[in-house]
Amino acid sequence: LSNKLAGYDEIDGDKIINMLKVSNFSQPENDGWEKALGDLKEFMVTDPLAAGTVTGTNGKSTMIMAPVSGELSLEDENLKLLVDELDTLIQSAGDEHPNLEILLSGHPIVNAEIMKKMANDLYLLFPIAVAATALMLLLILRSLRGMLIPLVITLMSVVWTFGLKGLLHSPLTITETVIPVILISISCADGIHIVSEAFHFMHRGMDSEKAIIKTIKDLWKPVTLTSLTTALGFASFAFSSGRSLRNMGLFLAFGVMTAMFFSLFFIPVLFSWYKPAKPHKYRSHYKRQFKLLKRIEHLTEFFLKWRIAVVIFAVIFLALSAWGMLNINTDTDEIRYFKNDNPVRQTAELIEKEMGGLSILQIVLEGEEDSFRELSLLQDIARLQDVIEERPEVSSTLSMSDSVSYMFYGMRGRRDEYFTIPDNQLFINRMLIMAESDKDSRSSLFSSYVNEDYSRARILIRITDSNTRVLEALLADIDDDLDVFRDRGLSVDFAGDYLRVSNGRIIVESQVMSLAITLGIILIVLSIIYRSFLHGLFVSMPVVIAVLFNFAVMWALKVSLNPATAIIAAVGLGVGIDYSIHIYSRLMLLRARGDSCRSCLVNSVTESARGILSNAVSVGVGFLILLLSAYRIINDMGWIIALTMLTTSLASLILLPCLLSFLPENRIKVPYGHS
Repeated sequence: LSNKLAGYDEIDGDKIINMLKVSNFSQPENDGWEKALGDLKEFMVTDPLAAGTVTGTNGKSTMIMAPVSGELSLEDENLKLLVDELDTLIQSAGDEHPNLEILLSGHPIVNAEIMKKMANDLYLLFPIAVAATALMLLLILRSLRGMLIPLVITLMSVVWTFGLKGLLHSPLTITETVIPVILISISCADGIHIVSEAFHFMHRGMDSEKAIIKTIKDLWKPVTLTSLTTALGFASFAFSSGRSLRNMGLFLAFGVMTAMFFSLFFIPVLFSWYKPAKPHKYRSHYKRQFKLLKRIEHLTEFFLKWRIAVVIFAVIFLALSAWGMLNINTDTDEIRYFKNDNPVRQTAELIEKEMGGLSILQIVLEGEEDSFRELSLLQDIARLQDVIEERPEVSSTLSMSDSVSYMFYGMRGRRDEYFTIPDNQLFINRMLIMAESDKDSRSSLFSSYVNEDYSRARILIRITDSNTRVLEALLADIDDDLDVFRDRGLSVDFAGDYLRVSNGRIIVESQVMSLAITLGIILIVLSIIYRSFLHGLFVSMPVVIAVLFNFAVMWALKVSLNPATAIIAAVGLGVGIDYSIHIYSRLMLLRARGDSCRSCLVNSVTESARGILSNAVSVGVGFLILLLSAYRIINDMGWIIALTMLTTSLASLILLPCLLSFLPENRIKVPYGHS
């Protein structure tokens, strides 16, 4: 198998490691196999570097490590071809040896699985999302033609967005596979409000042309404002350090604005051909709606009566949410992105359990030429390894110090007490000269830990638990121990799976930054539109509390922050603020008629509730489609955003009128020029 693997251009054949290479095994004569295999077994059990590294702890498994030359990205077609050929190779080997189970794992295998699942998700989720949205629109609008109007607008926004993505040759990433589902769920919002409002006027006896003109006249401003805030929420990811989040945010912002454009200019054209239903259908429908509106009116009056209690509960929720957000776990382990029953994940977890794990953290030390020939420096590296190996999540460490100790161990008859660094600089110099000239396969591994001029060395730390938080804790705990190298003037850097820690920090920074930028932009826009910072703050507050509350839910259910769930805050704020804007816009329309403040607060909720709840349910159902994804992180994103739609809509309907009721009546008025 190793020889066949070495034949692939993408695999660095010289650096393939297996139990035969580690043991320097040579094929015996025909009658010497029994003894040779016995010696090999004893070697793999007793050798200080081989045991538990390339063989499993149960003695029944071994591993071939074949490094891939360069980086094969998700977009590289060679990655898929390589993995397909390896699958065929493994299948053939398994047929030859039916008593063995041969498995493939490693980051290239994970990347290939990601690429395959991304394509499957696109083919599966998009049609289901379209069908689910169409069904929800039909139930909400009770009209087949009324359902088709916002659905057509939504599909046009998806086509335009992916058309732009194709024109710009922008590659698809894991998180971007959900763009169609998000656009289908969100882009129909404007269409629902416009069509629902037009039906409302038609129920009152207007013909379709007058109804749509009246609707656009009343709703163009809230529709524009809600689309703008949603797009800005997504666009805030332009400040993220991760390319995937940046691209996703910008393309979603484009899709939302495209949907707004078609909603305001294309829906009126479609609606002009709409023929109204018979009057008796309107009357029966209006009676059902009247009963619902009376219930909402009573509930609104109840909450206004207990407005102080409502605000106190909101403050408690805000405190819990902030605490949950600070304690939420961050995880960028790609293997954990898959569901528990995925074969790639199961194989990786088997390696973690039996063979020391797949995750390797590298500590890279760099100084001047010949720095790592010094005895004292090799001893410092060995002492650091002893400290690191005391941690339960670390299965083993390897470095140049181990290579030197191993050579000394071999020179002294492979006696355990000599697996150490000899306390003699002259002897070490001679050993290094021998290592450079020795063609022994075990000595050739020496170059894996130090470069040719001995100016740069690395320590490999193999970890059984690939959770990002475990890596962060390990790095934090050994930071003080690394000062001994910094004091020597050496630079200390990290590589390998440290990239996941770095990505985790990027996700957290992106989450905080997008939350702050989105909230700041929304406050500025609302304050300008409403001519009052206080009104803009009150309109934003219910949505902020509801969005932050979801982080407490994530913490309680142990859902990690990852590239998928990192967009929750921006989506929640950008979409959730729409509900508060519609209520406040309705309040301004009612105040322009001269009604009392209390009456306007009650009626603004009563008249907006059906559209808001309908929109929240339709968007939430759209996101629940993501539960069908092959990725666990996409599943989490789906149900959490669906929950966000529920919490933001209820917070807007309950908390916003309570907050506004504390303002003096003369402060709740139509701004100059906005009547």
